[in-house]
Amino acid sequence: MCWKRGKYALGEMSVHRGVRDTLGMTEASGYSPRSSNRILAVIVGFTLILAAVAALLTSSREVKDLSPSSPEGVVQLFLKAVIEGKSEDAADYFSATTTCDASDIDRSWMPETVRVNLADQEITGDRAFIEITVDISSGGPFDDYYVETHNYRLAQEDGNWRILGIPWPLYSCEEPTK
Repeated sequence: MCWKRGKYALGEMSVHRGVRDTLGMTEASGYSPRSSNRILAVIVGFTLILAAVAALLTSSREVKDLSPSSPEGVVQLFLKAVIEGKSEDAADYFSATTTCDASDIDRSWMPETVRVNLADQEITGDRAFIEITVDISSGGPFDDYYVETHNYRLAQEDGNWRILGIPWPLYSCEEPTK
C-alpha cells in the first residue's frame, strides 16, 4: 500500500489510536487531549496569578519617611536626592570634612531600578554608623534582583548629622581645586 499525504488520513489516525490503546490511554480510560489541555491551562493560569500577586506585594512596599534629624533620615534624604538627580541637594548632606561635592554625584552611576532598605544602625554620641542593602534589578526577564550592602558613617556638625567619607553610590571623589 502506498501512503500519500492526506489520502489515507483515517488509516494514519487508526495507527496512532492503536498505540494509545496498547498503553491504556484511550478515551475510555479517561485520557483525552482536551482534558489534559484544560489541566495545563488551569496550572498556567494559577501560576500567572501567583506571580502577579507576588510582584504586586513586593513592589508596593510602603516607604516610611524617617526623621530628617536622625542619621538614618539623613541617609534616606541623601539617597532620595541622588535617585531623583538632585545632586546639589544631596551634596548638602556631606560633612564639611569630605572632598565629595555635587560634581562627584553627577559622575556616579545609579541603577535604573533600585530598592534601598535600612539594614542596621548604630549611634554612639555624635557618631553614627548606618548599613543599607541595595536591591538592584538584573534587567532579566524575571525581574530578578541582586543585593549589595553599603555603609555610611555620619557625624554631628553644628547639631546636624552629616555624611563622612565617600558614600555609595560614589566610589571616588576628586580633590577640590584651589
